[in-house]
Amino acid sequence: MDVKQVFDTLTSEEQPPSTVDVGRAVAAGRAVRGRRRAAVAGVAAAVTAAAVLSAWAAQPWQRGDLAAAVPATASASPAPTPRPVYKGFAELKRRYPPKGRIASVPPLVMWVSDAPRKGELFLCESGPNGSSCSGFPPLAAREYGRTQGKLRGRDVWFGVAKDAVHGVTAVTRDGRKLPGTLTRRVAAGLGLWAVEYPRGADVRRLVFTGANGETLQRISS
Repeated sequence: MDVKQVFDTLTSEEQPPSTVDVGRAVAAGRAVRGRRRAAVAGVAAAVTAAAVLSAWAAQPWQRGDLAAAVPATASASPAPTPRPVYKGFAELKRRYPPKGRIASVPPLVMWVSDAPRKGELFLCESGPNGSSCSGFPPLAAREYGRTQGKLRGRDVWFGVAKDAVHGVTAVTRDGRKLPGTLTRRVAAGLGLWAVEYPRGADVRRLVFTGANGETLQRISS
């Protein structure tokens, strides 16, 4: 028995005749219940959408298109410093492979290699004037640094030093101090250094210093 039949029975047995249009009342009731269900469904959908949006916003790294927007952290590995490639660098490196690592010592790129002669090493350098290697014997017990050469056409001295050396400085005649560049622990307890000074500067000596700034050795230029 549907709602209309129940309503008709009650009105005929217990109530006086009614002027209410039963069909219209049932339809109105159904419409009200439908609107309520739609409102409840709309609220539920809005709550669900808000929750999803909050979760998405809290975890942007899960989206591939936002990965680049995440800032780099301090633990990220830095990009390697590019080395200049000079004429003859690749060929020299192939003929005399590094015995350790290649050091960027501006304006040069240098490394240590085994020499054909027993008991010697090669210091290979590549720079604006080309690339070459030259042999040198091991440093003596009380020798901390050594000048291996001067760059042709430029005021640049370069050479080798023991790992105990932490600094190389050129000193001019009038007492000016021109700090050089030193890369320690390149190979077999050796570091490589270069000092570039202004053209015309009267450099009289090179000073090799230790970890605390103490003078280890002086070399007259």
